[in-house]
Amino acid sequence: MKNAMPDNSTSQSRNRRVMLVSMYGIENRGVRYISAVLRQAGFEPHLVLFKRWVNNRIRPPTECEAQLLAGLARKINPLLIGFGFGSPYFKIVRDLTDMLRAATPAPMLWGGIHPTVCPEECIAHADFVCVGEGEFAALELCRALEEGRDPGGIPGLWSRRGPETRPGPARALLEDLDSLPYPDYMQANTVFIEDNRASEIDPIAQTVEYRIYPTRGCPYNCSYCYNSTLKNMYKGLGRYYRIRGVDGVIGELRHALRLFPRTRRVKFDGDVFAFPKPWLRDFCAAYARDIGVPFEILTYPGELDEEDLRALRRAGLDKIQTGIQSGSDREVSAVYGRRSTCSDIRELSRVARRAGVGIVFDLIFDNPLATPEDKRAMIELLLELERPFKIYLYSLTVFPKTAIARELIERGIITADGVEGRATKSFSQFRLSFDYPRPPEDVYWISLAILSSKSFIPRRLIRALLNSEHFRRNPGALKFAARLSDLAKTVAIALGMLARGELTRFKIRQYGTMGQIISQ
Repeated sequence: MKNAMPDNSTSQSRNRRVMLVSMYGIENRGVRYISAVLRQAGFEPHLVLFKRWVNNRIRPPTECEAQLLAGLARKINPLLIGFGFGSPYFKIVRDLTDMLRAATPAPMLWGGIHPTVCPEECIAHADFVCVGEGEFAALELCRALEEGRDPGGIPGLWSRRGPETRPGPARALLEDLDSLPYPDYMQANTVFIEDNRASEIDPIAQTVEYRIYPTRGCPYNCSYCYNSTLKNMYKGLGRYYRIRGVDGVIGELRHALRLFPRTRRVKFDGDVFAFPKPWLRDFCAAYARDIGVPFEILTYPGELDEEDLRALRRAGLDKIQTGIQSGSDREVSAVYGRRSTCSDIRELSRVARRAGVGIVFDLIFDNPLATPEDKRAMIELLLELERPFKIYLYSLTVFPKTAIARELIERGIITADGVEGRATKSFSQFRLSFDYPRPPEDVYWISLAILSSKSFIPRRLIRALLNSEHFRRNPGALKFAARLSDLAKTVAIALGMLARGELTRFKIRQYGTMGQIISQ
C-alpha cells in the first residue's frame, strides 16, 4: 500500500475536524475510503453511520435521530460536513442538510452516486457536490477550506456561492487503486445513530462477513444500472474498469481478519469479478495460503470457465451470484442491454455444478416492458437449470439517468416522479416480496419462479402449472404454496448458516421478517 498523500498541514491550531455521514449503509465503502484518505493526510474524520439498510423496511429518521445528528455537529464543530448517499435518500438528505444549517456554520458537501449523476439538482441544496470518485476531491476541498482558499475549480467538485453555481472540471479516474489506504473501520470518533440512540460503536463489528471491492467500474453496460450513465461521463478520463493487484487485495483481507477475527465469510463486491487468467492464478494461490475463509463472488455469464471455477473452488469459493434477469433473450438484449444469452446461463449452471460451486441467479420482475412471452420464457429457463440453485428476486427499480429510465420516460410509461430520488419505491420493494400490489398474472409468474427454485418440488408439476389458465387468473393457491416453500427453504438455509457461525442478529435484522420472507 502506497503512501500517496503526505500531510501538508502547516498549523496545528487549524480546524481539521471533518464530519462524514453515511446514509443507510454501515458498509458504505466510499465514505470509509474518504475517511481513511483524510486521516492519512492529517485531518480528523468523524464518521457518523446514520441508520442501517434494512431490506424493504427503510424508515425516514425520527425527529430524535435528526436532533442527535445536529447535536453531534454542534459538538464536533467541523470544518466540513459530508453526506454520502444513493438516489433513494435524496429527500432525507435535503431535509437533514436544511436542519443542520441551523446547528452549525460548517459548509455541506454531498457525494455518492446520486450527486454524481444529478449534480445540478443537488447543488441547489449543498455548498459543494462531489461528482465521481471523491477521495482526492474531498481532500483538496478540506485543504482549501483549512487554508482559507477559494475551493472553486477543484476537479470533480461543483461549488455554490450564493446563487452562482460553479461546476469544476471533470476529475480523471484513479488508475492505481492500490495507492489508497484501506477503508476506515473500528476507528475512534465513529458514531452509529439508530433507534433514537447515538452509540459510539462501529456496527460493522456485529457482522461475520467482510465485503471487499477488488475492482472499480464495470466492463458491461446494463440499462438498469448506473454504469450505463457513468461510462459516458468518464469518456476520455481514464480506464473505466480497473482492478486492484493481488497483493493489495490479500493485504486488505489480512488486515480485516486482524480487525474482525470472527469473520466467517468474505464477499467480493463490486459490479463483477472479472480478471485476467494470471491474476486469477496468483489470487487463488495467495487466498488459499493466507486467508482460507469461504468466499463468494459476483460474476457475469461467460466470464469464468470451468477451469477458473475449479481453481477458485480449491481456494475457498463456495458460491457465485450471477444475473439471469430474464429468461428471454429478447428482453435481456433489447430491454436490459446485456450481452449474455440463455445458452450462457445454461452452460454456467452446468459448469458450476461440475465444479462443486453453489449458484444464485438474480431475476428482475415488475418490468413494464416485459411481455407474457418473456415471462413464460423465464420459467422455462429455470426449469432447465441444474438443481440445486437459489434465486434472488428483484423488483425493477428505476434509477435516474439510466438507459432504462430514459426509455420508460420517453415512451410515457412513467414520469420523472417514478424515478428514485423523487420516488422511494426501494424503501419497501427492493428485493421482491408478495406484499407489494401486483396484477394477478404477475403474482402467477412470480409464484412459478419461486417454486422452480425448490429442488423438493417436481419439475413436472411446475410444467403442468405453467399451462394452467385457472391459476393464471386465480393465483392465490400458488402464492400460498410459493410462500410456504420459501419458508421451508429459508429455515434450511438459516440452520446451515447457524451451523457455520454465519447467522447473526445483524443479518436477521437486515432480511428476516415473517411478513416479507425473501425468495432463495
